[in-house]
Amino acid sequence: MEDHLSHFPDPAPLPRILIAENNFSTFESLIDIIKRGRLACDFDFCTSLDNALWKLTSSSYQLVISGVHIAERQDCSLLMQTKTLETFVPMVVTAGAWEKESARCALSNGAFDLISSPIDHEQVVTTIRLALWQHQLLNLIGRRETALEGFRQHLDDYPGSRRLEAFSRAILLIGQVLSAYEETSHRVEETIKCIADLAKTVEAQTQERAFQRLDGLALT
Repeated sequence: MEDHLSHFPDPAPLPRILIAENNFSTFESLIDIIKRGRLACDFDFCTSLDNALWKLTSSSYQLVISGVHIAERQDCSLLMQTKTLETFVPMVVTAGAWEKESARCALSNGAFDLISSPIDHEQVVTTIRLALWQHQLLNLIGRRETALEGFRQHLDDYPGSRRLEAFSRAILLIGQVLSAYEETSHRVEETIKCIADLAKTVEAQTQERAFQRLDGLALT
């Protein structure tokens, strides 16, 4: 039985969320919503900018949720860090009405979305699901482009100096493959461009909704 079960692939790891928040009430609310919303994800947390930056460079995350009071420090260095990682990691900021200008600055600098206070269960679940979806989409695009470039380079590196040495039939077949590849590659690249355009549209519409929510916040 053990040998039979060993052939099954390991389940995909759960996406990991880094929560950088020193407001315990906000942190507690986010964790409660993640658990009650049945979001299939794991989470890590910290309470300072330095700790958040260290965690981002030493571990892998698919989403960062940060209090805007942490996100805005040192010229939005936490946000900038997410943009320099090898894989795209969206960042969502949490903010209250008294932090509107800071939140507006974070969104203008590339934060993916806003979770506004008082925290709404439905909004948090939707924001997290959308951010994780965007993360997967953009990284799939990146891997596909890398694979295409690698394959193209591999074909270009075919040893041309030996092409006339008893490989005429093989060369003919390679030529046919190259021709088919060029056509397929063109179609794949068109598809990648369409998907990349979709990702940009999603980001723009998400930020637009975030700005609208931000404009609707009022001090109480």
